[in-house]
Amino acid sequence: MKLRGLVLAACMALCMVVSGATIKKKKKDPEKEKKDENEYYRVKKSEEVVVTATMTPKALKDCSETVSIIGRKEIDWISAANSLNILDHFPGIFVNRTGDFGRADVNIRGLGQTCQQIAVLVDGKPEKMGLFGCAVSHAFLLDNVDRIEVVKGPASVLYGGEALGGAVNLITRMPEKNFETDLTAFYGSYNTQHFNLKQGGIIDNLKYFFTFDREKSDGHVENSEYSGNSFSGKLAYDLSENTTISLQGRYFDGKKNEPGTIDAPISGFWNDYRRGAVDLTAIRKWDTGEFSLKVYRNFGTHQFSDGWDSRDYTNGAMIRFTTRGITRHEFTAGGDLRYFGGESLNWPKGEWRKNDGSIFLNDEYIPDSHWILSAGLRLQSDSLYGEELCPRVGVVFQATDATRFRVSISKGFRSPQLSELYMFPPANPDLKPERVWNYELGVEHDFGTRLIVKGSVFHMKGSNMIQTIVNPKGLPPYIFANTGEFAFNGAEIELEAHVTSFCSGNIGYTYLDTGDFTKGRPGQKIDLSLRFHVKNILAALQGQHVTDYFAADFSQRRIPSYFILNSRFVFAIFRDLDLLMDVNNLFNRYYCIYGEYSGLTAGLYQMPGRNIQFGIRFRP
Repeated sequence: MKLRGLVLAACMALCMVVSGATIKKKKKDPEKEKKDENEYYRVKKSEEVVVTATMTPKALKDCSETVSIIGRKEIDWISAANSLNILDHFPGIFVNRTGDFGRADVNIRGLGQTCQQIAVLVDGKPEKMGLFGCAVSHAFLLDNVDRIEVVKGPASVLYGGEALGGAVNLITRMPEKNFETDLTAFYGSYNTQHFNLKQGGIIDNLKYFFTFDREKSDGHVENSEYSGNSFSGKLAYDLSENTTISLQGRYFDGKKNEPGTIDAPISGFWNDYRRGAVDLTAIRKWDTGEFSLKVYRNFGTHQFSDGWDSRDYTNGAMIRFTTRGITRHEFTAGGDLRYFGGESLNWPKGEWRKNDGSIFLNDEYIPDSHWILSAGLRLQSDSLYGEELCPRVGVVFQATDATRFRVSISKGFRSPQLSELYMFPPANPDLKPERVWNYELGVEHDFGTRLIVKGSVFHMKGSNMIQTIVNPKGLPPYIFANTGEFAFNGAEIELEAHVTSFCSGNIGYTYLDTGDFTKGRPGQKIDLSLRFHVKNILAALQGQHVTDYFAADFSQRRIPSYFILNSRFVFAIFRDLDLLMDVNNLFNRYYCIYGEYSGLTAGLYQMPGRNIQFGIRFRP
């Protein structure tokens, strides 16, 4: 750890030196040079901005990665129980779940594994269980979320050994007025009740935002009850015009009864997850750069009806430095240090811990108005398996004002977790990281201001995947090993249309060829979204068609294709008062989703039929 600390300190010192570097040019006006240089990084107000793909505000069209953004308006248009469930309506993403409440495990381009292979972040901070490295997906509610950004494909250069298949970043809200309140309440089918309160404000240099959320439901089938409470709070104080410190925390307590699969229903099985997180962040900005430091702690208590009882934690620190002090370059460097640990109070009884540290560099070079070239590198050192080196390169070409091409090559990896290394009989302390290489080509074309077409094709080649095999040494009979290899190919197409000032929509198509690894990975998916806004009435429809879907590898046990249509209607009664109605699964289709969950039998889980929720929203 001493050596790792020295490496991190040296990296930061180097960044400080680089930030002060200038390129000498003869007879140049410094002020004019500064203006011209900043022009390359200025984002227009009309452009959609993303931060997750580069860690700095960037126009979406300037990113070499495939990125989806779900803003506050889109969130308000879609009926969903939590932040990760809402992602199911976008190309390249599929969410495994047992119903509307409880787990909502994101798969991006076929990779997910209860979010172990996907980085789940809140304001850029990783939020995973310390023992298992998975996300308690239903703990991420929509109560304080301003926008969601999804990077599709490996994002390990920026986010380390959790972003094998991509990253989901939940960006939290801050108040926009001196005093603002949002009170929403729903009641509907299955005795479903939802109450949410948001309150924020600005007092001189201090901003605050607090939320309380309560959800309860009898569930759509027998033995599927759910009850959950969540609290969150955020304080931000401006020490000066360019320096801000913020303190953020949240706590979730949710109990879910799981009904089992349609072939193996069960009763009396429940899980109770209690998750908390707190972080302190300092950010300093100036004309040509930015510096941030974040320290955090994630913690949780998990109890299951089968006797499982565990505690876990993750303590970490993140440091980031960005400079545009070198002409036409935006250079970012950073480091991460994390300590994972936890204990099981029942079988297998014990306590385990590990730590890792990493440094990364990312540079973006804009030679002219047509090209953006980028490259990055991360070196991660783990206390158990050693070092892992991870590179990426990207190119964006602005062919015309309306047409853009992008190419990226990136490596992703997933660190083996404590549960795989030590905890259960198949554990193997010699496991190495899973690895994926991704090769991607994308194109985007604007047909005027009313129609935008985006498309991408990719090839992912994975190796070292952790699988359960027969133990050649005899006992235990099965063991985890780095034996898996795969090649996934796919394509995604999305059309965004603004038909009139009161009508808009999106349609997305996903094609995924996973070879022999077809279990739980739909081969084709179509997502449709239509929005109408006339005077005081808003109507939004979300449709989804899923086919080429199997409950086993090698295209065995085909799952029936399905099409579902969800809707939301908002009626503005007064300026501050809205009435809402959600009608989900409008055509009352019977459909199932495949799932594999701890303590439960793998198989098909029946989804809810038609259900209706009525709500009221008050925003004084």
